[in-house]
Order: sequence, then structure tokens, then C-alpha cells
Amino acid sequence: MKKARPLQLGAMAGAAVLAILAGWWLVDGLPPADAPETVVATSTITATAPGGAMPATAQPIGDARPAPDAMLNPSLILIFESALAEAQATGKAAFMAMAPALLAKRLPAELVARAMGLLERYIDMQEAMQALPPPEAGDPASLLKTIEARAEVRRRYFAPEEIEGLFGDEIRQDALMADKMAIARDANLTPGEREAAAKRSEEALLTPEQREQRRAFTAQVDVQRQTDAMDARGASAQERFAERSTAYGYEAARQLAALDQENQDWNSRLDQYANAPPDQQAQLRESLFNERERLRLSGALALRSARPVPTAAGRTPGRSPS
Repeated sequence: MKKARPLQLGAMAGAAVLAILAGWWLVDGLPPADAPETVVATSTITATAPGGAMPATAQPIGDARPAPDAMLNPSLILIFESALAEAQATGKAAFMAMAPALLAKRLPAELVARAMGLLERYIDMQEAMQALPPPEAGDPASLLKTIEARAEVRRRYFAPEEIEGLFGDEIRQDALMADKMAIARDANLTPGEREAAAKRSEEALLTPEQREQRRAFTAQVDVQRQTDAMDARGASAQERFAERSTAYGYEAARQLAALDQENQDWNSRLDQYANAPPDQQAQLRESLFNERERLRLSGALALRSARPVPTAAGRTPGRSPS
């Protein structure tokens, strides 16, 4: 373990990361890699409620097996990643020395000892995962080979019930990605047959919660694409509302219009601050932005400077932090 940060792959090393490596991105609304919460199930591990039932899972596949143990939950991997990020240790020994205190901040005291054993194996597994070659871009067979290699690594460090509880959702996402990539490249299928096959695969491999999360994310992507298209052509507020009402209904159009106004206000204040002389920016920082916005101001300005120049429609990059 060279640094803690490179080991932080557990929450994102499933379908999202493999999809990027394989050149398969946003074809069917796969959640982005910076949003692992769209992949994992709702947490049953909290500081005040260590018990509780595991979320319902689809029929296990591959190396996944039923896991009734509430501690064996994807949320535990997020806790491990959070501890790694906080520690920023330069080696495994240094991190493991810090780990009990870090886990005690995130788990009930009675779970820390057991979590330490799982954490050490998780770190070893992640190091082994990083040694695997990535899949070739756009190659379903290569992606499947990578998925199988990852499954073999998991089996070296975890029992079947631990694999299902901690990584079952990730395994199902990976399997779905491989299925959909193969379906999309099957020249013998019509577009309608591909859509039906992809739907059957999703229903067979994902939990109801995961399917709902995918539908919600796909809807978000569709809304953003429509908004980008309207921005590009400089659509008026009336045009935006009419198009959104047709696509998503009146209430959604109303909420999106409010978000447009919020973003316009945020960007206007960013413009005023960025274009002011340096000796006036301190005063504007206090008068234009609330405490929460001030915490994000530097990041917003850096993101804006890294984005393309606004379109002819006059769009100013940047979104309100609220």
C-alpha cells in the first residue's frame, strides 16, 4: 500500500469504473463514478443502529451467496473508504495503526474489532485488484475476463457470504454491464430485441431498489441533455417551460424553471465577484454569498475557468451550490 488514496476503489470499482475502462459510458444511464451511492443499497450500519435487516437482493450470481448478516453490507465498504481518505497513510502498517480510532468514529464500539479484520483483508484485496490489467475498450469479452479475474481475487480474501454482503451489488452491476455490452453488439438483434433483452437482463440481475435508482439517474441524464440543447440554441424561458411540460409534466417544469433562475442568480453573482478589482473582492465575498456559498466559492471559480467558453446563447458555466 503506497498511499491511502489509490486504495479507495471499493465503492467505485464495480460497473462504473469498469464501464469507463471498457469505453461503455452513459449508453444506458450507468451512474457516474463520483456517485457510488447510486450503486449501493441503503445503509443498515449506523452509529445508532448496528442491527436491522439486509436489503432485499436479487438471485445471487457468480461468487455471490445469501448474506443475512447485517454487518456484511456495502455501507461497510464506504466506511472503509472514508477511513482511508481521512488517514492519508503512506503504508498499510501506518494505516492499520490508525484504523481502530477511525472506525470507532464511524461504527458502534462492539463492531470495531470485527470490522478491523474485514478492513485488513479489504486492503489486501484492493492491492491485488490494482495489479489486474484493465479491460480493452469496447470489448465485451475483455470486460467479462476482467470481471472473472476480480471475482477470483475476491474469493482469495473473503468467504462467499462476505462477498455477497459486501460486494453483491457491485457484482450484479458488473454482470449487467457485460450483458448489455454483448447485447448492444449482437448484429443479429433488432433494436426492439436489444431493448427487450437488456430489460430482461436488468430485471434478472438487479434488485428493485437498484432498478429504481437506474431509472432515476437516466431521467436526470435526459433532463440535463434537454437543458444543454436548449442552452445551446438560446431557448427562452417560455420555450423551456413548454418543452419540459410536454416531456416531464407541469410540476417538474415549474421546479426546473426555479432551478434555472437559481443558477442564473448564482452565475450573476460569480460574474460580479470574478470581474471586480481585487481590493473589492473581500467585501463582495461577504455581501454576495452566504456562509455555505463562500465555502464553495474557490472551487466554483476554478471549475468555471476550466470549462469551455460560454456558448453564443450566453450560458455562463456553473451551478448554484444550493
